[in-house]
Amino acid sequence: MKTLHCFRIKSAAALLIFLFAMGTYSPAQTPQYYNFNTTTPTNSFPFNIAAGKQIQLLYLPGDFNQPSPAPAGNIVSVSFIMAAALGPYNYTNLVIKMGQTNITAFSAGVWYTGQLDTVYSRATVSLTGTAGQWLTIPLDRPFAYDPTQSLVIDVQQCGAAGAAGFSSATTTQSGFRRNTSLTTSACPFVWGQQSGTLNNVGFTLGSTNCAYSWTTQTSGTAQALRSVKAVNDMVVWAAGNAGTVRKTTDGGASWTDGNPNPGVINGLIYNIDAIDANTAWCTTSPAATYIYKTTNGGTNWVQVFEQTGGFINAIEFINSTTGFAQGDPVSARWSLWKTTDAGSTWDSAGLYLPQVGTEAGWVNSLLTRGNNIWFGTNNTKSYNSTNFGSAWTSGVTTGLLNSYSIHFNSNSLGLAGGTAIVKSTDGGATYTSVGTAPGTGNINAIEGKDNDFWYIRGTGIYRSTNAGDNWTQVHTITGTGNDMDFPAGTGCLVGWAVNSTGVISKMTGLPVGITGNYNEIPETFKLEQNYPNPFNPVTNIKFALSKSGYVEIKVFDVLGKETAVLVQDFKQAGTYTVDFNAANLTSGVYFYKMVTGDFTEIKKMMLIK
Repeated sequence: MKTLHCFRIKSAAALLIFLFAMGTYSPAQTPQYYNFNTTTPTNSFPFNIAAGKQIQLLYLPGDFNQPSPAPAGNIVSVSFIMAAALGPYNYTNLVIKMGQTNITAFSAGVWYTGQLDTVYSRATVSLTGTAGQWLTIPLDRPFAYDPTQSLVIDVQQCGAAGAAGFSSATTTQSGFRRNTSLTTSACPFVWGQQSGTLNNVGFTLGSTNCAYSWTTQTSGTAQALRSVKAVNDMVVWAAGNAGTVRKTTDGGASWTDGNPNPGVINGLIYNIDAIDANTAWCTTSPAATYIYKTTNGGTNWVQVFEQTGGFINAIEFINSTTGFAQGDPVSARWSLWKTTDAGSTWDSAGLYLPQVGTEAGWVNSLLTRGNNIWFGTNNTKSYNSTNFGSAWTSGVTTGLLNSYSIHFNSNSLGLAGGTAIVKSTDGGATYTSVGTAPGTGNINAIEGKDNDFWYIRGTGIYRSTNAGDNWTQVHTITGTGNDMDFPAGTGCLVGWAVNSTGVISKMTGLPVGITGNYNEIPETFKLEQNYPNPFNPVTNIKFALSKSGYVEIKVFDVLGKETAVLVQDFKQAGTYTVDFNAANLTSGVYFYKMVTGDFTEIKKMMLIK
């Protein structure tokens, strides 16, 4: 016992040295401001009206292009460049809303009435701004920004004693791009004026802090499930042995039979894809290989494809009409098929890719992202196309003979898995080894978003929060995991995994609660002891920022492995509290580390279950 105790003390000390030795953030981690113009002609804005005011601003796709075009992401703060000094003033009922639309100008004479989400709300708040500088307001909740749509920003405040002078820089545009209230009206405001004036607004993209948990769902079958397709957070299809198809339209609360009239589908279903609750495709290969389609939720299936001697590994649709199917080579040519009529017919014209030696592919080892396609092989390489199959290149998966699974979170960053994990940062042109992948057996599925990745291996599901460098087991399943799928979307993820016993596991992501006080500026940076401590399974961590900046708070186990990311965003100066839910972790000692600028601090906490 004494020897073990001493070992733990040394491990903890080594961890502290390791954590302090870690550098600060790389430039790639710093949130980027995406601004609409930076010039400084002036115009009245809600912040400078003592009686209160409301405006609506319409920014078109491409407007946020300084210093570079804004990509899709979560807006975590909004900024206004000050043409003159502002305050400090105490505002009442300061509310900011955001929404997205396809319109390019406001309708004449009316407020914009489309969907607007409240992203910031304060009954009272003090704001101050410096002439020529940006006034930044961190949002209460992130807003999922789509750069292909117009963005509406609605700002209102219902009174600020003493507010005066022009406060915000503006740019004039054509069309009605700004709605304003009558300054003589009371809050809530009535529509008053329209113009092409746009305030010079910027925003910060950051990550949504999410806590993930896994639960087990009853599928209604004991047959092995080989493939799963999550259309969205409500509609999911799963398929497997003996023509089994299961479907949910309520997020997995209940699963129904997706093949209630058997007889058409012949044999084990290796892969399934779907675009909604009614339309799906699946493939079997009992002798020849087949593709089947349903348009009525699985009540009836129709055979739409057959290839003698072939073996279709996977099907993926990029929209309701266009899909791609990949299969093992036949006659020294990879079986690659495309459909443009919703899978009613399939054609291989223009998709020529010769087989090298005896190489073949793997079930479910296929990914499409728009016109980009990747699939794995048994020949120490993967194939990639950037033009939906018209031309192909290959990347050597050094250290990985069989790519049983492959997933790219972007067109550049991806992982391939088999008996190990390899990573590509150039779209699959090259791969390098990453940290040791825990678990036994083959890595049968990989999913992810941004720098987060998950994989299935044997009876475990594992997660990395740093693009595959470190992994932690987050869920134990019954039987062997076969496939996993997360629907596309912004914000916290949701996902499903299926296994060899018919059991389905669901992952749910919820935003981590971060509350803050921006009115009182702390004198120093500080990371406080979590409370309660020991805890089970939720604890609160309080931290203080004496000035605004990029903040990162991570949790590590006693071996130095990263287990959670609690904060990874730009924050205004103030005091914050973040919740940490350790429901997926085992009992033991953990360390949490805060880094912001030159400040670093680490504290220890105890999880007891």
